[in-house]
Amino acid sequence: MKTFQLRALSYEDVIPFDRLSEIKKIGKGGFGSVYSATWLDGIRKVKTIKDGNDYIYKRAREQSSTVALKTLASSIENNNDYLKEFKSLMACKLNSTYTKLAIYGITQNTETMEYLMVFQYAKNGSLSKYLRNYFCNLT
Repeated sequence: MKTFQLRALSYEDVIPFDRLSEIKKIGKGGFGSVYSATWLDGIRKVKTIKDGNDYIYKRAREQSSTVALKTLASSIENNNDYLKEFKSLMACKLNSTYTKLAIYGITQNTETMEYLMVFQYAKNGSLSKYLRNYFCNLT
């Protein structure tokens, strides 16, 4: 297990809410709201460097990064369902060889106690627009 963790090419974090700033609501749907935010610690990255017949894995962080936060309307009342959705998304990520939208982790608003999933910020629009453009590649 330790070898697997050392060679992990991506990370999912439990992100402290106080490490997110400039939180702005950018959308709302029937299932919840979407926000943009600046993650002060930045996204974790792993560089793979070939060294002869071996590989060296170097870990680093981007400085600060813009991310998307997604909440469910009922995440305060039903944390178990929200965490199940997060686990399902993580399972899809782990089982997929074609993942376009990165999932960075989860956070909890310390004032409202609402859980939020932390995603790659999609500069070109909403999830529905993304699905319209890339649905064929995902199925």
